[in-house]
Amino acid sequence: MEAHVNSTQVAVVTGAASGLGFGLALALAERGMGVVIADIDADGLERAQQQLLAKGADILAVPTDVTKESAVASLADRAFERFGHVDVVCLNAGVAMRGPAWKLSNEDWRWVYDVNVFGVVYGISSFVPALLERNIGHVLITGSNSAVSTLAGRAPYVSSKHAVLSIAETLQHDLRGAGSDVRVSIALPGAIRSAMADTARNRPPEYGHVEVPAEVLSASRDFLNRFGADPHEMADDILRKALDEHQFCIFTESDDVSTLSARTDALRDGRLPDVSAFVTKEVG
Repeated sequence: MEAHVNSTQVAVVTGAASGLGFGLALALAERGMGVVIADIDADGLERAQQQLLAKGADILAVPTDVTKESAVASLADRAFERFGHVDVVCLNAGVAMRGPAWKLSNEDWRWVYDVNVFGVVYGISSFVPALLERNIGHVLITGSNSAVSTLAGRAPYVSSKHAVLSIAETLQHDLRGAGSDVRVSIALPGAIRSAMADTARNRPPEYGHVEVPAEVLSASRDFLNRFGADPHEMADDILRKALDEHQFCIFTESDDVSTLSARTDALRDGRLPDVSAFVTKEVG
């Protein structure tokens, strides 16, 4: 397909079939951008595409497994082929597993890290060189408020989000060191109304089969529905702070800032930091 030759800005969003990813895609389209949406959930991606097209958005949907370097590289190729350039890259895909650290399998850890960490790594290697070449653009990484706190029973997820916060920090310093104007932001959202509780159904077979107990699924879904923020409203807030105000670290809940201070104080004093406050809501 012939590339567009106009000056419309273009965004790419991974994990865009639902939740914050779809919220970001919708909010970016409302800003007048062409949007490339990617997700491993092909059916969900098709539904998201149809919803966005119905709103008049210029959309390209590319089914993508972010655990595969070649798939993310192909996503970039498709984006550049269709639009000619990319201005905003939202590395948003994420999954989670629950359970005590010693009970989770090595495959559980690898799956979470391959999506949450290497999905970001592959996104950086596939898109940032082109942003550098144009010396313009923005990389927005979706972390979690657990990147500055702790969630008991979520060791792979929490540690992966700590990792992407460090990756985002280092990436921005590397870009500055290269004299680039490309910006980086990391969102540290709290709970979102999303399909995060059901991510195991899209787990590729090479990571082994996993059966999430029905009561765990029910509790997780109920928690997200009860306490989760509206993804479109959250996306609007994140994009305003990232693209308009040029913030690097974006909290979506003001209480999380005090959590960060309490964690730092505990570590400085040699104490074990408390678990994140919203875990008590889920347990209760």
